[in-house]
Amino acid sequence: REPWPPLWSPRLPPSRPSSSSSTAPLSPPRLDCSDERTTMRWHRLIAQQASMLDGRPAEMYQSSDNAAKHLAQDFTESCLMSLAVWRRFGTAEFAEALGWLHRTDYAAMLAAMPDRVVDAAVQVWSQGRHAVGERTAAQRAARAVEARAWEFGHAAAAEDPATSAAAALDALGDSREAAAELREAELRGTLRQGGGAAADRELMRLRSARVTAAGEAAVRAAYARLLNAKHQPLWDLWRKRHSVTAALLGGASLEGVREALLQVRGFSGPDTDAEAEGWGLAFDLMTTTPLTDNMGPVAWSGDYAAWLRRRVAKNKAPSAAASVSRTGPISARRRPVVPVLMDSTGYCC
Repeated sequence: REPWPPLWSPRLPPSRPSSSSSTAPLSPPRLDCSDERTTMRWHRLIAQQASMLDGRPAEMYQSSDNAAKHLAQDFTESCLMSLAVWRRFGTAEFAEALGWLHRTDYAAMLAAMPDRVVDAAVQVWSQGRHAVGERTAAQRAARAVEARAWEFGHAAAAEDPATSAAAALDALGDSREAAAELREAELRGTLRQGGGAAADRELMRLRSARVTAAGEAAVRAAYARLLNAKHQPLWDLWRKRHSVTAALLGGASLEGVREALLQVRGFSGPDTDAEAEGWGLAFDLMTTTPLTDNMGPVAWSGDYAAWLRRRVAKNKAPSAAASVSRTGPISARRRPVVPVLMDSTGYCC
């Protein structure tokens, strides 16, 4: 038996039931996390590594073979850290450029973060593609830096003091024309006008032609800030990875994995992005990896449906503060006006 179905889609079922069928189950709405195409490309990367295993990691971990148990634990830790780093940047292009984190010991992680991770993101950006998504506020900030870095373009040659006046004017004109062309291509890509893959390749070509050393320095700094965010440190996840992998290999439910992630700083509230990241990582671990027995999209997961029902019921239930009857504000009593006798100097008698 294969440890992981090769054609399994983590988000989309292979064939959607027709809307006219009365027996078709209604799928609950999905959690708003990574888009379907990105998640499926992450799944392919995970499936390549899972195909090298002799069985499902949970079964290997519970066996009496110590070698299989260590292999399952190493795979689970690599899966956790790889998926967490991929989600930090949020694009399939970055995940494919970085690849799988085969080792999670301190020396390997110290070499991977930030050098290897940032180099992979810069490689994607230099090709004219975004290495960062738009799911969180930190990602949107880094993505804005990517766009501004492409706009540097030929402006560096125009501002170079060693450039002659005529050459500077020519470079400035070329820069303005290239910037206008790039903005037009960006607008077409946003509006999805001008045709699909060919338009995407043209946009990548225009962006890559405007890659400069100054732009690379800007995006490197932005990627380092995104990776080493103090409010969501990946090193804390690495230090507490054993509790998360124990929950995954021990057959914990979705909420059990979520409870393990609550102990990690930056993967729980009160920050909304941190709470969403904790839930998103738990959902991806449960639905895009062979660490559980879930064999379908996230909308078909029983744990997800149960969690969603409880969440909806909790949101509809009246809060304790609203159930308490409120009384109107009590106005302060005013003392009656009493005449005070005073002498000619203004002092009371």
